[in-house]
Amino acid sequence: MAYKKIFFVFILFFIVSCYDSSVSSFFDEKKTIEIGKFSEVVNIPKRSISLDFKKNIEDYIMKHNPHNLVIKNGDVVLEGIFLNYAIIPIENYPLKKIKVTAKIYYIDNLEPEKNWEKCFVVSEEFYNKKNFFSKEIIDKIISKLTVQVYRKIFYDYKNTIIIE
Repeated sequence: MAYKKIFFVFILFFIVSCYDSSVSSFFDEKKTIEIGKFSEVVNIPKRSISLDFKKNIEDYIMKHNPHNLVIKNGDVVLEGIFLNYAIIPIENYPLKKIKVTAKIYYIDNLEPEKNWEKCFVVSEEFYNKKNFFSKEIIDKIISKLTVQVYRKIFYDYKNTIIIE
């Protein structure tokens, strides 16, 4: 009798998984992600923002999903280029804003229809008297960009990297 119940539950789960993608994704293999080449067109003094971002995104993925990250031959390759930055004064305030634009490429080797490229714009405000290329400000920008890219990869419903 217990075998019939287990069999019934299994069949029910299987049928539901055919109609509900969130359940069927349970059976999908997790994808591995490789952090590829990052370059920069912008010149930020005393920093290689592309190298710093690459290290930061690797560390972030290692902290949150270490099973997904591989050194090479990943199912997904993440690449990008830092395109520009702008220093913008804020009217009537002793603040300025630095905006950095990076174009990120998501290349899915298993499901090419899920490939994407997106420009991410990240900004940080700072006081006029502060050096806008200070380590603290650039680190905040890199951190914000890392979180945005991570969320796009792992939590965007169109990209189904399985987190285990």
